[in-house]
Amino acid sequence: MKIGKWLVAGLVLLPLAELIAFLIVSAFFGVSGAAVLLIAGSGAGILILYRRGPRWLQDVRDLLSGRFAAQGSERTVPAIPALAAVLLAIPGFLTDLAALLVLVPSVRTRLDTLLGTGGPPGAPGPAFTRRRHPGAGPVVDLAPDEWEVLPEPKRRRRKRPHTEG
Repeated sequence: MKIGKWLVAGLVLLPLAELIAFLIVSAFFGVSGAAVLLIAGSGAGILILYRRGPRWLQDVRDLLSGRFAAQGSERTVPAIPALAAVLLAIPGFLTDLAALLVLVPSVRTRLDTLLGTGGPPGAPGPAFTRRRHPGAGPVVDLAPDEWEVLPEPKRRRRKRPHTEG
């Protein structure tokens, strides 16, 4: 089955699954308690999007237009927190649970690997970044006598302490 069919089936079944989740939560907390939890989760997502959303959208526009690298490569678009905020803003307990799962570090790392949104090794955290490819940027053309290939540095071995036994 193609991914489009799975996506359509998921979007059709999501309201039914959310209704069942609401009934289960309301069995534990009552209908009013479940409604308060539902509104609180959506309110938190909307508040995050209200405060951070315009900046994230501007960063995505800059990334797509190519102005991102011109303003400094240290700027990043936090893809995973933005996804979590959108999932929180959608009313429902399953989407709230998915938003919380997205913020778990191991799940976040796997999502970054899957989506290709991880930064370079050693970067402070996962984010959309403007990646530098070998063919990107200005080209410096050197004559053969202006450069040389350097050998790889030798790896240093650590000395093990002697233990008497």
